[in-house]
Amino acid sequence: MLDIRLIREKTDDVKRRLALRHGGDESAIDQVLELDQSRRQNLTKVEELKNSRNSESKAIGALMRDKKVDEANSLKEKVRKINDQISSLEEKVSSIDANLRELMLGFPNLPHPDIPDGRTAEDNPEIRRFGSPKSFDFQPKNHIEICEDLGLIDFKRGAKLSGSGFLLYTDWGARLERALISFLLDLHIHENGYTEVSPPFLVNKDCMEGVGQFPKFK
Repeated sequence: MLDIRLIREKTDDVKRRLALRHGGDESAIDQVLELDQSRRQNLTKVEELKNSRNSESKAIGALMRDKKVDEANSLKEKVRKINDQISSLEEKVSSIDANLRELMLGFPNLPHPDIPDGRTAEDNPEIRRFGSPKSFDFQPKNHIEICEDLGLIDFKRGAKLSGSGFLLYTDWGARLERALISFLLDLHIHENGYTEVSPPFLVNKDCMEGVGQFPKFK
């Protein structure tokens, strides 16, 4: 979740960087700021009312000691009204908090400030090259053709099972993937001091919010 202080202090920069994603998220920034301002204003009113209530409560005690019952009862009625105002404002703040949290959870991470504006891979600037592209005396196959010819990946069944972009690794493709996973785990455990864990396959709502999947991809 983005820091609300960053949004307050660097509003234009946050809008600009969100706009680089072309997802329209920057349009919600003004609404977030309005809710944030309303929340802080109402919290200030709550604190002022609580201070007033404390002062009146002390005055009631003094009046009761002086046996000024009528004046004390009048102040009690005033305190009751103050309590009603506080309750009403706290409910309002609670509602604002819920709306603000929902909006804040929907924001993606900010792109790096130096990211260029663009919509396709063609808009990416070339920073540097290493080596020269290899030339062949035949028409080379792309990775899809190679994987299909060798029976490493079944693209069509992967899409049928889970949708576009998902792969079904088969035979040596599946074994290679498993070997690479083992290699990666062993590397980090033995050389980088990581501790291996095997987490549950299902997680709760808080976990999904914590990693930025909910509520946007709920």
